[in-house]
Parts: sequence; structure tokens; C-alpha cells
Amino acid sequence: MGALRQRRERDNISVTANTTTPILGRRRSSGSTISKLVLRIGTLVMIVAVPMLYNMPTPDLQTSSAQKQKNDVTVKKDTNDASSEYESPKRKGGEAKTNQEASEPSIAWEIMPAADHMDATIAELKPATLCACAKCGTTSLWEELFAIVEGKSFMSMNYTGPPFISKLSNRKLWTNIEAKRRTDWSNFKDQDSFALIRDPKERIVSAWKSKVTCDTDEEIPGHRMFVPRLLKLAGPSSNMTARTDKGFPCLDLSDYLAVLSQIHAQGREGSLNEHFLPQHLGCFKDVPPSMWTVVTTISGPNALCSLKSVVLKSANMSNMDDGCKMIKTHGRARSVDLSRADEVILDRITSKEYEMLGQYLNNA
Repeated sequence: MGALRQRRERDNISVTANTTTPILGRRRSSGSTISKLVLRIGTLVMIVAVPMLYNMPTPDLQTSSAQKQKNDVTVKKDTNDASSEYESPKRKGGEAKTNQEASEPSIAWEIMPAADHMDATIAELKPATLCACAKCGTTSLWEELFAIVEGKSFMSMNYTGPPFISKLSNRKLWTNIEAKRRTDWSNFKDQDSFALIRDPKERIVSAWKSKVTCDTDEEIPGHRMFVPRLLKLAGPSSNMTARTDKGFPCLDLSDYLAVLSQIHAQGREGSLNEHFLPQHLGCFKDVPPSMWTVVTTISGPNALCSLKSVVLKSANMSNMDDGCKMIKTHGRARSVDLSRADEVILDRITSKEYEMLGQYLNNA
């Protein structure tokens, strides 16, 4: 019995072993198949997914980066353009371009009879355009105009500025007219107009004498304002410096002309202060002299009567040569000695003015 039991137990173990082995073998075979299947699926996924990845986020990022760079360039370009627009008036003036932006005020005045002030003189006034270059006799012109439109002499006012008589928009002084700097020239032909000019060479020398000269022992108000501005406009390449041995900055005539020559050579004459600004870039920047009703000098024999004819509705023009000269408040500047080099510079920097104004200077 015991031997039989032992034999049965061995048979059971053998059966169990035989049963277990195939089962374990099947499990290993199944796991291997699954692994191979997973590997194949993974490979297939990689084959399909990788190309898709190249067509999804990465290109978008690259495109966004490129677009951002493009936008940055656009912004920079727009910023530069804005800077150019901001500087354009000075640059256009510096390049001697006479047709500047319409919104930029001219040195010309547009005057109208005052609508809020009743005066017998106002009834005789009419709209007009008036212009005068600095150092052309403007003080005399405005004093004569004051007597015409206000009916009394300027001297009787005992007035001291600022604002000075040249500011026609000062209603405390000019009560019978309303004035503004002209910006719109579309109706220019609808009004009479008056422009005061001067011999260009005389004017340049006069501006030196009254604003920047060293030929004085006393400081002139313009010394500390005009001398540095002229040198700055000429730029460091000019190698020009002001004299300071008298306690204030000033320029000798030859140095002054050399500075102006440098400014003109660089095309910056349009940025000069009105005392040194060429006349073709002043009153005639927007409208040529041929379109003005009157173009004359302060010493013209009919200057005063011509002014009256421009601002008054009915001016007696029967005796044009009788009492038609303007009163000059400043005498003619004394003559100065010019070197040959000075004369050459004067010829060069005034050539355009003489070309435009020659016939009017000869007739004045």
C-alpha cells in the first residue's frame, strides 16, 4: 500500500510537472508575441507620427518667430519713418526745398478787419497778406501799417514790448485787425498782397552788424543766442569757433560769412533764423514774387502808397510819388571792407535770391 501511494504521488508530480511546463511555455510564447506586436505598433506609430510632428507645432513656432521678426522690422521701420516725419521740416528746409508742408506757418501775415471792435478806420480795411524779411526794414513797415489801420502813430502809444510791434496778432496793440500766420494759400489770389524785400548782400551784412559782430565793445542781445546757433547749424566739421575775448561770443565778418558758407554748402540754409534766412525761402517759399500784388524795398519811391492800396478799400493813388516814401527808423548800415574771399562767398550764397528778386530790386 505504501509503495502504491508513493507511486501515485510520483505520478501526480509528473502529471503536474507535465501540465505546468506547457502552461509556462505558452505564457512565455504569448508574452513574446505581445512584445513583438507592441514593437511593431510602436514602429508604425513612429512612422506615422514623426512626419505629422514636422507639420504641426514646430513649423508654427518657426513661422511665429519669422513673423515676429518681420513685425519687429516693421515696427522699427515705422518708428524710423515717424522720426523722419518729425525731422522732415528741418531737413526739407536744410535741403533748400521751398515747398514745405502746408501746415507749417509762413512768415507772412494774413490780416482781417477786426470783427469785435467798432472803429471808423475798420470800415476802410480789407483782407490782405503782408510779409517782410527780417533786416528788410520791418520796424518801419509795421509802424507805417499801425498808423494806417489804427489811425494814430505808434510813437503816441508809448508802448514797449514784448510782444513787440512785429507781432500783428497782439490784440492789445493791434485792436483794429485780426492777424495770423498764413498756412493756407488756396485763397491767396483773392486778396491783395504786399512783400518787403532788400538787397541780399546788404541784408546779410546788416544781420552780422546787428546780431553777431565783434566790432563792438558792448554785448548785443543777439550775441548769446545767434552765435551758438549759427555754429551748431554749421556743425563740427566747419572747425569754426566764436571769439570770446570781449566777454561774449561773437564772430568777425569773415568768420561769419565762412559759417554761412558752410551752412549753405550742407544744404541747411532753410533752417537758418529769419534774420539770416534767404529771401526765396521766406516770403516766397510758398508763392513766387510774380504772384504778389506789390514787391518793393523799404526805400521804394511808392512803398507807402502801395501799402495803403493793399490794406485799404479806397486809397488815393493819384499822386504816387507825392509822400509815398516810408519813414525809415534805421539808417543804412555803414559800408564794410570785404576781402576777395568774402565777396566770393557773398556771391555764392546770395545767387538764388538775386535770380528770383533781381527785377524787383532794380525797379525799387
